[in-house]
Amino acid sequence: MSIRVGTCFTSMAGALVMGLVLAPASRAEGTPAAGEELVRSHCSGCHREQSGSFERISAIRKTPEGWAMTLFRMRQVHGVVLDDAGRSAIVRYLADTQGLAPSESAAGRFALEQRPNAQDIDLGPEIGVMCGRCHTLARVALQRRDEGEWRKLAHTHVGQWPSLEYQQSGRDRRWWDIASGAQPAKLAALFPYSTTAWSDWKKHPAADLSGDWVIVGRVPGGRDFFGTGRIARNSQGEYTALYRLTDADGAELSGQSKAIVYTGYEWRGNADVAERSRREVYQVSDDGNRIEGRWFYEDHAEDGGEWSAVRDTGPSRVLAVLPQSIRAGTTAGVNVVGIGLETGEAKFGDGVSAGEIRRDAHVVHAQLRVAADALPGLRAVQVGGAGGHLAVYRQIDQVTVEPSYGIARLGGGRVEAVSAQFVALAFTRLPDGQLLPLGPIDAAWSSTPFDAEAARTEDQKYSGYIDRRGRFLPGAAGPNPAREFTGDNVGNLSVVAQVEDGGREVAGHGHLIVTVQRWITPPIY
Repeated sequence: MSIRVGTCFTSMAGALVMGLVLAPASRAEGTPAAGEELVRSHCSGCHREQSGSFERISAIRKTPEGWAMTLFRMRQVHGVVLDDAGRSAIVRYLADTQGLAPSESAAGRFALEQRPNAQDIDLGPEIGVMCGRCHTLARVALQRRDEGEWRKLAHTHVGQWPSLEYQQSGRDRRWWDIASGAQPAKLAALFPYSTTAWSDWKKHPAADLSGDWVIVGRVPGGRDFFGTGRIARNSQGEYTALYRLTDADGAELSGQSKAIVYTGYEWRGNADVAERSRREVYQVSDDGNRIEGRWFYEDHAEDGGEWSAVRDTGPSRVLAVLPQSIRAGTTAGVNVVGIGLETGEAKFGDGVSAGEIRRDAHVVHAQLRVAADALPGLRAVQVGGAGGHLAVYRQIDQVTVEPSYGIARLGGGRVEAVSAQFVALAFTRLPDGQLLPLGPIDAAWSSTPFDAEAARTEDQKYSGYIDRRGRFLPGAAGPNPAREFTGDNVGNLSVVAQVEDGGREVAGHGHLIVTVQRWITPPIY
């Protein structure tokens, strides 16, 4: 589980990254030559230039967020002042010329997308302790250096934070001897500066994302949404997108976005959808025909949703069947979302009949009736030559809670609480004993003490509550005179999702830690 206990940057770094999109560079500053000239004029006073390379700078590769954090540190520690346009141009130049290939950033994308309760990368016990006590190991993996640069990074850590060796339980080992000894070579072997992946990616032409797209997604604890988008590219290589989206109940979620695509595939956008600002962190596929990732609210990164957009070209395809399952003996509305769906007969498999069909090129909406004696299992959904799947079930046999282990944080003062969103996933057992996933399901949510000690200290009473959507809303930070030792309002809880199924009750359980405030929220955990 990814638990952040400290880092090197203040939350202002998040605002800096937002500025990269909110204040894009001018046309002149958006060119590679202009970005290089800005590095020369603002950085070469300390980072000596030699044969077109800048000392330290030219020997490192990072994501856009990584370079933005570097510029923030330069301002915070060394007084380097840049306007928004200049900062954006420098980050864009460095991310494009010294970034990471898609295969190199893949393992750490959860940190770029600010995914809550994500499992961190496992780099072994030594690196896990040496680096992972202060930040995620994804942050380590989202940069590339040779052995000498990894060694210099260790020196930078101790030079800037002299008490580092005595923090985060560091006195259990000779931290500096390890950091300045064998570890830089190990990091260089894992995350080297020079790689075939990067040299190949630099030759890869960046796709023009202009055109029409079909979009599907889901809000955890909420509903599926789908619709279309139109993306346009301006002369500076920046993008605007217009979205026409609806959720499963037909509520409109339309809006627009402005974005920059770094390194040929890193979409970073600011969107206004349904009258609320959202941050977009997406990845463009190698062929430029798919955009996937996560959006989240600027003020609460833990609150967001999944996003997938596919270019509206090519043969007919089914992208999603929403909802994913229907109970035998019931009637329900289903949306089949895809490309080229305006023609061709719509079929939903054995025991499933369709009525009241409405359709266009991207959505087939049908009222489906599933026979009471329909066998449980997957049904092939066919719309002309395009195919998908729908699950039919008679009863729910298992419910699981995701995440199985979550973290929420108390709020108070200038620091808002960090909620934890849980989702109930249903399964039915097929005649052969296999479990068939049915997708997210509505549940009655509650929390209980995780163990006897949590019951004794009344954690459930003080730490917060879980709402009907499965979102745990933490209480206010302490100290609390009503608690033992005037303790904080932390808690150790079980989260319960209870589903009533034909007179039966099926429940799933998760584990939740409600812990102290998080004061530092960097762009990369």
